[in-house]
Amino acid sequence: MIGHIKGTLEHIDKSHVVIDVNNVGYLIHLSASTLSRLPRLGEKIVVFTHQIVREDDISLYGFLTREEKNLFVLLLSVSGIGPKASLAIISAFPIDRIIGAITQANVDLLSTVPGIGKKTAQKLVIELKDKVAKAYAVRAAEGSVVCGSDDQPVFRDGVAALVSLGYSPKEARDAILNSGVDLTSQNVEEVLKQALKNLV
Repeated sequence: MIGHIKGTLEHIDKSHVVIDVNNVGYLIHLSASTLSRLPRLGEKIVVFTHQIVREDDISLYGFLTREEKNLFVLLLSVSGIGPKASLAIISAFPIDRIIGAITQANVDLLSTVPGIGKKTAQKLVIELKDKVAKAYAVRAAEGSVVCGSDDQPVFRDGVAALVSLGYSPKEARDAILNSGVDLTSQNVEEVLKQALKNLV
């Protein structure tokens, strides 16, 4: 199993890239959201990968963060969800919104993803709700804050700032949620100050 690829970004297509590693080009399928965040051609890149082996094909699927890769693998664990459907879900919304849709059983939102009908969306919720909540530290009492981060700009900006400092999204979310700071009345600087105390 290939866990990650580190090399030079050689080619970008509509659904994949080619990364050169010591003169070997690895073709890696990416989500639309990952494709939109790539560096320029010729620059170094690290892509976290998941390898799928079938009788007639060996494919690599890549992500810029471990959290996206882990969510992709979780989605694949649902019967009837293949790599294309998983990429479609990850391409449709930011990762926090997908996590929120699953943990809050938002079937209507999930079924808006191309190729994902209502029955499949319901299956996603039934099979992944607890797994996703556990994997991404979403607690029932705080789920509305974590999963509704689009409605909590201070929370969202705080997570982004901590990620830019090198922390994972999960570490960033946990640190902010455990800081006890009031997200409705504090600015980002204060949220960061309190969250960093939990990360020291």
